[in-house]
Formats: sequence, C-alpha cells, structure tokens
Amino acid sequence: MTEKKKLSLGTKVAYGLGDFASQLVWTFAGNYLSIYYTDIVGLAPAIASAIMLIARIWDGINDPMFGAIAERTRSKWGRFRPYILFGAPFLALFNVLAFTAPFGNGTAGVIWASVSYIALGMLYTVVNLSYGSLGTVMSTDSQERVELNSWRMIGTNLGSCFLSAVSMPLILKFSQSDTATGHGYTMTTAFFAICSLPLFFLLFKCCKEVVMPVDADEKVSLWKSFKVVLTNKPLVIIFFTMLIYMTGMFGRIGLAIYYFIYCMGRYDLIALLMMAPTICAAISIFLTRKLVNYISKKTLGMISLTGSGLALVALYLAPSSNATVIIVLSAVYGLFQFGTPFFMGSVPECIDYQEYTTGVRSDGISYAFVSLATKFGSAFGTSLGLLIMAGFGYMANQEQTAQSLHGINLTVNLVMGLLFLAALIPWALYPMTEKKNKEIREALDAKRAGEGK
Repeated sequence: MTEKKKLSLGTKVAYGLGDFASQLVWTFAGNYLSIYYTDIVGLAPAIASAIMLIARIWDGINDPMFGAIAERTRSKWGRFRPYILFGAPFLALFNVLAFTAPFGNGTAGVIWASVSYIALGMLYTVVNLSYGSLGTVMSTDSQERVELNSWRMIGTNLGSCFLSAVSMPLILKFSQSDTATGHGYTMTTAFFAICSLPLFFLLFKCCKEVVMPVDADEKVSLWKSFKVVLTNKPLVIIFFTMLIYMTGMFGRIGLAIYYFIYCMGRYDLIALLMMAPTICAAISIFLTRKLVNYISKKTLGMISLTGSGLALVALYLAPSSNATVIIVLSAVYGLFQFGTPFFMGSVPECIDYQEYTTGVRSDGISYAFVSLATKFGSAFGTSLGLLIMAGFGYMANQEQTAQSLHGINLTVNLVMGLLFLAALIPWALYPMTEKKNKEIREALDAKRAGEGK
C-alpha cells in the first residue's frame, strides 16, 4: 500500500520534534561525554577514545541486526513505531547512567563506562533507527520525504541550540560551583532525559506508517536482505558520504568545547559559540528545504559541504583571541549546514531503487546501514580528535602548552573542515536523478496497484 497525499504541517512538526528529543539524550552525550570522561571521571584520553571505538564496532553488528528485526516486525502500530514507544524510556534511563561514575576511574570504572555507553548506543539504535526508518514509509512523494528530513534537521538544530543555551548553565547550577562537577552532569542529563519522553510519545502518536513492501507476505531471507543492501550502489555512496560528513560534523560538536575552554579561555561564551552555528543551520535548512524543486539535491549537497569545509578552515586560521571573528565564522559554518536533509532525503529513493531492481524492500536494514555511518562518524570524529589532541600533549584540567593549544585548534577546525571537503568525493558519484526516481516510483506504484486487484 502507498500513500501519496500531502502530509499535514502538524505531522511534519511532530516528526521534527522526534529529533529534538534525540538531541536531548544522544547529542548531549556526544557534546559532553568525552570531557566528562577525561576531566570529571579522570579517564585517559586514549581510554575514552577506545570505549567509543569499541562501542561503534559493536554497532556494526547490532544496528543491521536490529534493522532486520524491525522491518520484519508486524504489529497494530506498524513495523517501527512500537520501538519508539517502548524504547524511549530505557534510552532515557541509560543516558543518565552513562553520566554516573560509581566506581571511579579504575578498572571497574572503565568497565562501567564501557557497558553503560554501549547499552546507551544500543538503545539509541532501537529508538532512532526506528525513527529514521519511519520517515521512509510515511509517504512515497519525493518532495514530502525531503520536507520530512528538513523538519527533522530543523528539530536537530533547534535541539542543539537549546542544548547549547542551557546545558552549561544547568551543569554549573546543579554543580553549585563555578566549575562543572560530576553531580552537575548527572542531574543535567536526567533533566534532559525526562524532557525527551513526551516528545517521543508525540512522534509515536502523530506519525503513521503507510508504505509497505510490494510482497509484504513473502518471506525474504536475512542473508538476501543484507546482500541487496550491500550491493545497492546509490545507498553505498550515501553511506560513505555520511560517514565522512558525520565524522567531521560530530567530531567538531564533540570537541569544540575544548577549543572554547582552552584556546579561547571563554567559559562565558560557550553557550553563544555553540548556539551560533545551530541557530544559523536551522534557519538555512528552513529557507532551503524547497530549493530541491529548482536545484538538484546533488548540487545543493555539494554547496553545503564546500561552504562548511571552507568555514572551518577559516576558523583554524583565525586568531582564537578574537571572539567576534570566531562567532561570525561559526555562524557562517552553520549557514552552510543545510545539506543533511538532502543526503538523508536520498535514502528512501535508494530503497525504492533496491525494490525496483531486486524485488526486495528493506527499509529497516537500509536505514540501519546509513544510520551506522552516522554512529561511526560520531565515534570516529571524537575518538580521532582525542588521539590527535593527546599526541600534541593535551592534559586534562591543566594549563596547556602552545603545542597542545595548536593541536586542539588543528583538530577541532582544520581536520574537521578537511573531512567536509573530502565528503565531496563520494557525493559527486551519486547517480540518482529526479527523472530516474519518478520512473521508479511510477513502476512500483503500478506493481502495487496490480497486486492489490
């Protein structure tokens, strides 16, 4: 069955709020967990990096397996929505547990950090993979899919903006000190976790699944599903584009606070410096979401990647003592962060292409494959950055040497900027066009109509 009617504004907003909720749990962890591990718990940067990398290696097994489970689920709520409803409370719980350190920084503490972070990642997979997959089955209309992903990214950036504005003030308030404490981090993440739950419920309530595989009752082997996904050329290109892009984006998100604290020495500007790019990104996504009617997704994506990369290179070259220049360049960087809806909005058409060429529709595994690129990127960016910073001599809670300060600036700005530019290479190879997408959708609609008689 398919549904071609336009989605209501309320449905799109509810879908966008799903990623706002995700920011409150997963992105807060991405922004602050590394510095919590190194500066609060006292873990060595290499150990913190290893924990994040091990978690992502496990995701390489866990995410596709869960994708296969989800797309084979049959319930009165659909294939993906039940996991949002029942998974969100556990995601909130383990988000809090990840920001506790009952065993300190010894062996038991490392085990606790590893287990709680891996469990957090698995639960994020349950909720967010289901959320992302839901967006692929809410409509068959290409523009509606881009609109959904645009509203999703608006929710992403508004959530990030909200976090940027209130996270550090809340951490310091709960710490009852001018410096952050473990208690401050724990209480802040508990506050955000509780706030996420009604938003996830609203997502579950308002967003419906209407697209089902052509042969919904035909049993497809797990191996065949994996095979058709891994041989789906357009989807593989999206995977590598997102992997490189997200490594740069999440690497900067997770490490920027080191630049603000140590290179700039401006605790007072952390909220503004983290808000500037997210506010500008939300504005640019809102303004550019309909440009896909006039300019190809491929061209828009290339403009976004180029502008983002060059803005970060400029930040690397700018003097960290000039706060005005840093704020302006951060805002420019945010203005070019409008490409994600076009990358993610291409995933449903890759799934349609797979169904058209193989007869197998694998929404869950396909989205898990791309989601894995996002999670790998979030870990690789932060882990790689921590290792580079450690190589330049970074030591937590100490006055940094000129060499270590250079290492922080190089990591946060130049390395991440070059990754944005590197993502241009796979994205330039993306083969799908609107003409081809239209032909595929018409063929699939005709097949569904024929089987429905």
